[in-house]
Amino acid sequence: MRDAVDRLASQGFLDDVSAARSAVRVRGARYGRARVERELKARGFDREAITEAFDAEGGAEREEDALRKAFQRLWSERTDLAPRLRRRRVFDALTRRGFSAERISDIIRKGHEID
Repeated sequence: MRDAVDRLASQGFLDDVSAARSAVRVRGARYGRARVERELKARGFDREAITEAFDAEGGAEREEDALRKAFQRLWSERTDLAPRLRRRRVFDALTRRGFSAERISDIIRKGHEID
C-alpha cells in the first residue's frame, strides 16, 4: 500500500498543496480565512500546505471580495431590523463564516453605520 501511495505522489497525483488550493478557491469564495483554515486542518492538511495555498490563491483579495459579497447580501436581507440589532446580526453571521471581527467592523463603519 505504501509503495502505491509513494508512486502516486512521485507522479504528481497526490499533492497536498494543490488539493488545499482547490479548497481555498471553492470555500474561500464564501467563507473567511479562519473558517477555511479550520476546515483544512480538520481534513489533515499541515500548516505549510495551508499557508502556501492561501498565498497562491490570493487569500487576502479573495477574502475581501467574499466579505463584501456576504455583507451586502446579509445587510440587504435584514432591513426590517432596528439599526443596532441589524448590525449585531450581520456581525455575528459574518463572524460565524470565519471573517475577522476587525474587517467586519470596518465595513460596517465605512458605509452602513447609520441607515
